[in-house]
Amino acid sequence: MRINALKRTITKYAKHVNFKASLNKTIDYINQRRQEVSNRTLADNIQMIKQFLNEYNVNWTEKINKPNVGRKRPKRIDKKDVNGLIDQLEDVDIDYKYFYRAKTAVVLSAVSGMRPWEIYRLQWNELNVDERIVELPAEKTKTKHERIVVFNEEAQNHLTKLMDLFEEQPFSTKTIYCLTKKMKNKPDVKLKHCRKYFSQQWDREGLPTSIKEMLLGHFGNVDLRNYDRQSAEDLKQIYDRAEFKLNHN
Repeated sequence: MRINALKRTITKYAKHVNFKASLNKTIDYINQRRQEVSNRTLADNIQMIKQFLNEYNVNWTEKINKPNVGRKRPKRIDKKDVNGLIDQLEDVDIDYKYFYRAKTAVVLSAVSGMRPWEIYRLQWNELNVDERIVELPAEKTKTKHERIVVFNEEAQNHLTKLMDLFEEQPFSTKTIYCLTKKMKNKPDVKLKHCRKYFSQQWDREGLPTSIKEMLLGHFGNVDLRNYDRQSAEDLKQIYDRAEFKLNHN
C-alpha cells in the first residue's frame, strides 16, 4: 500500500512540474494540493516528495514546510460559507468561463459530496445530467470502489451551461487553483470543505447515515451487499428529501 501511494504521489508531482523539478514549481504544486486535500494528506505528500528529491541530492528541500496536522475540532460548514467561497472566486479578474467552471465545481461538491480529485477527473460520459447522477468508475475514486453519485437541479443547471463552455471535459486539476493563485487573501473555505457541507447538511436534515456513507464513498463503514441492492432511483428518492440548494445569484 505504501509503495502504491508513493508511486501515485511522485507520478502526480512529476507530471505537474513537467519532470523538471524546481523550488518554485514544487511550491506551486503544493499550493494546488492544499486546495484539494486535508493537512494530513498534504503533509504525507510533502514528506514523500522531499524523500524522493533528497535521493537526488536536491539542495532546496529544507525550504519546503509541512503543514500543522494537529487534531482540531471539525470545521462547521453551512450554506453561507459555501456561498462566501463562490463570492470570493467571483471577485477574481479572470475570463468568466473559468469562474463559472470553478463555481460549478463548488456547487457540485457541496450538493453531491464528491472529492475534489474525483471532480477534476470527471468526463462528460460519466455524467448523466438529465438523470442527475454520476457513475464514478473505481479507478477514479479514493477507495477504488465504483459508486453512484446524486446531485440536485441546481448542479444540473450549472452543468448544462458548462457543457457549452467546456465541450471536451468539464473540469481540470486547475479548476480552482487558477483562480485562487491570483488572490492575495486566500479563502478560508476550500473545495474540500464543500464535501463537509454535504455531510453535515445531510445530518442536519436527519437522513439515514448509511445512505450518506454510500454517496460519499465510505465503503469501510457500510455493508457493500446492501449498497449493491440500492439502485440510482432508490438513492435519488432518499437524496431528494434533503435541501442542499445554495441559491447563489
